[in-house]
Amino acid sequence: MPAPAHFASILAVCSGDEGDRALLARAAELAGAHNARLTVLALVPAGRELDRLARHAGVSAGHIAERMGADARSKAETAVRALDLSARITARVGRPFYEIIRQVIDDGHDLVIKTAEPIDAAHRYLFASTDQHLLRKCPCPVWLVMPESAGPVRHVLAAVDVDDSDADEPGTLSGLNAEIVRSAAAIAALAGATLHLLHVWEAPAEDLVRRWSSDDEGALSYVRDTLARHEKGLDVLAAQTARTFGDSLPRSRIRRHLVRGNPRRAIPEQVRALGADILVMGTLTRTGVPGLIIGNTAEDILNVVECSVVTVKPPGYVSPVAS
Repeated sequence: MPAPAHFASILAVCSGDEGDRALLARAAELAGAHNARLTVLALVPAGRELDRLARHAGVSAGHIAERMGADARSKAETAVRALDLSARITARVGRPFYEIIRQVIDDGHDLVIKTAEPIDAAHRYLFASTDQHLLRKCPCPVWLVMPESAGPVRHVLAAVDVDDSDADEPGTLSGLNAEIVRSAAAIAALAGATLHLLHVWEAPAEDLVRRWSSDDEGALSYVRDTLARHEKGLDVLAAQTARTFGDSLPRSRIRRHLVRGNPRRAIPEQVRALGADILVMGTLTRTGVPGLIIGNTAEDILNVVECSVVTVKPPGYVSPVAS
């Protein structure tokens, strides 16, 4: 049974360099598997310096932007032809994150795929300005591909939070988990990869129970009960995923991981231990407060992992660029 379609309209962001071909090949494979529309965005970064350039050159900023856009489109067309792809090509000139998000909103794309940008000599990628803005503000999932990750995808790690006991909006958390798993499973099913469902749990009241209990059994009972509750939540997600994807992602390729600890440390450790090629995670803090999209925990995690990353927003998220 083929994998159920999850992505219907994919936006691949080209930067006009050598990495575009590998990026477009991956985007085209994904679009083909999901019978999705593929749009290639030829992006030209430009800001206030464009106006200064126009003044000194004696031509209008609009004329320069038009020429730059035409050149970028031509490069994208060459890359598309070389791969014999069926794709619509568009070009935008301006602040990169803003133009990408406007393209998503205008055309209703449900996935952005682009190469992560290096920010220093040590080749840390995820928090270049454009990527940071996309992680925080893009309304659809964003797949940031590490330039070194052109090989096959074998392990997809989905980091979920199945504990809604202290979430201000349990429905938002549940919806976010569903989106994370759907996106991760769609990628794993296409690649023939193993899907790892990871939940990092804690027993925050253990010390309090131990303080007020006459022996250690009370604290041990609390920890066992907490673990059982988290395990049940993760089991439900795994079973739902197996039912949805059927033969394209059988239970034998869905593995559950319950790890006790701090997510900031445990998630990067599991990425390395499992050899994850892609980490899929949500960009919403546990409080569910709309203004706290991309919290400190998510930023800390994304800043240290070295695999490609897909970030997902909860259902109903509205980008500030849309307002």
